[in-house]
Amino acid sequence: MPDVQIEEVELAAQPAMVVRRTVDVMRMGEAFADIFPRVAQHIIGSGQAPTGMPFARYFHMDGTHCQLAAGMPVSAALANSGDIEAHELPGGQALTALHVGPYEGVGSVWQQVWARAREMGSEAQFGGWDVYANDPGEVPEEKLETRIYLPLGR
Repeated sequence: MPDVQIEEVELAAQPAMVVRRTVDVMRMGEAFADIFPRVAQHIIGSGQAPTGMPFARYFHMDGTHCQLAAGMPVSAALANSGDIEAHELPGGQALTALHVGPYEGVGSVWQQVWARAREMGSEAQFGGWDVYANDPGEVPEEKLETRIYLPLGR
């Protein structure tokens, strides 16, 4: 696994609209294909535009299933609608790294970020997220960019 550049950053809290779901890790792409367009439609239908790219925030993984919140950032929280709800990406110190390539390779970047957090004495828990910086329908798989963030618990 090639080393990636890991940076420590200060994040501002970011309101977002998401769908929370427990998904089979092998079917995450299908879940995102359902969630992201619906969230975007809700945001636009409410008179706003997403203020950033789609993301998935992870709360628990057991090897076969993942509890996540997937959605998009907004300038201000909107009213909930069905399974679409307001959420906030946390502010504060975080580690970040960029993965370029197929989504299947993101796990190795997460492993390196978790290792760096432990080296720093962080008590970071689940709650990190991926931001999908470009569209898999518009760029080849080897150029996909996934920015990961891990809030630092110190």
